[in-house]
Amino acid sequence: MDTRERIYYAPSAGRYNEKAQDYLIFLIPGNPGLIDYYDPFLSTLHTLLLSSSDSNFHVCGHSLAGFVTHRKSTLASSELAGLQRQIEYVDDRLYEQVEETYDATGKTPKVILMGHSVGAYILLEVIQRHRKRIENARAEDFDLIGGILLFPTITHIARSPSGIVASALLGIPRSTQIANAIVKCLTYFLPASTLYYLLRTILRFPEHAAQTTASFIKSADGVERILYLAKDEMDMITHDKWGKEVWGAATEPGTNSKDTINSNLVFFWGQNDKWVAKKTRDDLINARGYLDAKAKSCPSFSSSETMTSIDPWKPSMYIDEQSIPHAFCLKHSEFVAEKVHKWVKDIIQRHHEI
Repeated sequence: MDTRERIYYAPSAGRYNEKAQDYLIFLIPGNPGLIDYYDPFLSTLHTLLLSSSDSNFHVCGHSLAGFVTHRKSTLASSELAGLQRQIEYVDDRLYEQVEETYDATGKTPKVILMGHSVGAYILLEVIQRHRKRIENARAEDFDLIGGILLFPTITHIARSPSGIVASALLGIPRSTQIANAIVKCLTYFLPASTLYYLLRTILRFPEHAAQTTASFIKSADGVERILYLAKDEMDMITHDKWGKEVWGAATEPGTNSKDTINSNLVFFWGQNDKWVAKKTRDDLINARGYLDAKAKSCPSFSSSETMTSIDPWKPSMYIDEQSIPHAFCLKHSEFVAEKVHKWVKDIIQRHHEI
């Protein structure tokens, strides 16, 4: 079974409201950048949005460049794609999706980005590129009104528990090619159906994850692509490189007159995320987060999620208390989709208030 390049859930045809606003909720996956891992998450989110609003929601996500199993795909490339190439690729796919939505509806959608893991880093880069287009006096062709960052790996990933190990292994010369060759040898005589069965029975992968993983492992260079991008992540994801225009200061009263961008960033951090060092997470929360005035700490899911602050334009940051793993899209899609559903509605509400 081949993996898909894109997953797209359109507004229900029978319920499309010509007078209502259209919103494009666009997901940037983590590494491995296969959008099929996120199908239950996107499907659940789409259902929740349709059932709670009269607005028109388009929910979409694209695989990252090169993360396909059929070489005739438009995503296929003989070259391995590093992090910078992925940023450019996602930016292009976002604009294509906005144009496609306009062609189908006659209306330009307002955009909310979602990013998981390294997809959160790409999300911030896309916001920055969007902002630069505005500052360069180019016509703004859509409103980017917010972003939701799930288990974000946006600074110093190499200092995390898993990052320390990955950095050491990926520092070995030709490690990506060697690892790919080893996996190919181990699975050469295993058909994808047998590999799928092993993933289901031994690792207890859900069906969608087992199918996606088996298909990608059996592809020509899937493992090498994962590790090539991971090595780039270790090298590039270091310090906090974004300015106030990305982090949210541009949405302060009186500073949002030139454009309609509203960062409205929401962060969901893992409690014990092996790809994010706790110190890295806590430093970012202290430096950039929208903090509760009484607790002076990041609110968790168990809080009332009602916050007051002298800097209300800063990103809202939440730490999970349910021990959701970094790879939430394997077994916890519905739970996270319920939280994201609320944050999408909050972002829309805050945008209307500006």
